[in-house]
Amino acid sequence: MMNKFLVRIAMVTVLSITGITAALSQTRPITLDEAIKTAIRQNRNVQLARLGINKADAQVSEAIGSALPVLSFNAGYNRNIQAPVFFITSGSGQNATTTAIRTGLSNAYSIGGQLTQVLFNSAVFSGIGASKIYATAAEARYKAAVAEVVTETKKKYYSALAANQYREIAKSTLKNAEENLRNIEALFSEGLVAEFDKIRASVTVDNVKPQVTESEAGYSNAVSSLLTYLAMNLDNNVEPVLTDLPIPTDVPAEDSSIVKALRENLDLKALTLQMNVSNEITTIYRSEYYPTLNLFGNWQNQGQSDQFNNFVSATSAVVGLNFSFNVFNGTRTKAKVEQANVDFLALKMQHAQLTDGIKLSVRTIINQLVSAKRRIDAQKSTVMQAQRGYDISRIRYTEGTGSVLEINDAETSLARAKVNSLQALFDYYSMNAEYDRVCGNIEAQYLKLPE
Repeated sequence: MMNKFLVRIAMVTVLSITGITAALSQTRPITLDEAIKTAIRQNRNVQLARLGINKADAQVSEAIGSALPVLSFNAGYNRNIQAPVFFITSGSGQNATTTAIRTGLSNAYSIGGQLTQVLFNSAVFSGIGASKIYATAAEARYKAAVAEVVTETKKKYYSALAANQYREIAKSTLKNAEENLRNIEALFSEGLVAEFDKIRASVTVDNVKPQVTESEAGYSNAVSSLLTYLAMNLDNNVEPVLTDLPIPTDVPAEDSSIVKALRENLDLKALTLQMNVSNEITTIYRSEYYPTLNLFGNWQNQGQSDQFNNFVSATSAVVGLNFSFNVFNGTRTKAKVEQANVDFLALKMQHAQLTDGIKLSVRTIINQLVSAKRRIDAQKSTVMQAQRGYDISRIRYTEGTGSVLEINDAETSLARAKVNSLQALFDYYSMNAEYDRVCGNIEAQYLKLPE
């Protein structure tokens, strides 16, 4: 009985381990949309941009709060160990006498409140406008960071898809070579072909096998690169889902693309808003030249007593205006304004540099899209012709009118045609992803601001 019990436990354990291993080794498909959302959620630059939005919102609240009334309250208690006195002198010369007069009781308290309201302060009002522009700029920087993540995720995803297709082409080539070898071995066994043909077919199979191994490694590396960018564990067994990439019909025009890029590019928008913030900061510093007018009101109640009862108390209240004007502060305001102007000019130069870079990028991308589109068009019928040539070479060899060299050449041409067609298609869509980023064509669902 004990032996049967132990056998059952061993069987259950083996089955459990087998099930866990199968679950761990099972490949989970991942779509492009899922990959993009994962990258946006976990990318460090996007997370920093989110924090920038939170900070900007807090600065808007702070700036608005500077224009709101300020109400403060204070209370205090003093215990006079020795009551304070003041001295009165009467007479003069040698007849002068000084008398100390007590001015306070043993216990004293005071309660007060103060209300202050800014009536005019150019720096406060300019700061509110600057903070709102800064908040808008923070949102633009967030969208620019998201656009970069979306683009890079698409390119890495397409790269993994292409690597998977290369792997399938290598496997298909190996399958054809192995099938051809089996046919030749069958013919050789019947004495219909020479041993040389069998040797050539065997060598061909051996030469294709390393290509399959390399394609497997290339696919694994491409998936690992994608997982690393998504900040996912490399142990995750995910496989990109083969996306239906239709044959592109046309390439965008260069002139209209440049106009659109200069209008919609998210990096350029963010930098433009940053320039506006810098300009507002200059205005804030310049506001120190202007006067400040505040309305204030004070209320106070105070009392004294030698014991903790029968306090003698009095209440006072006052309202008024406070006017201040900066006459001279050692040229500090002038220096701050000059520094702010330099920062603005530096941003203006960066803006011009980025504008030129965007124009160049659009031209370069359009040229690469045109090149890829032409290669795609040229490869439309090449794969079918190469496949037909391979089939004919096998028929010719079976009929005794062809050779193994013809089959090998046709097989090599077929594999090359498939690779060239695939490379052209994925080159186009990788460049198209870059085109979308430069021109601001990022899907709205990815640009939604964090809640």
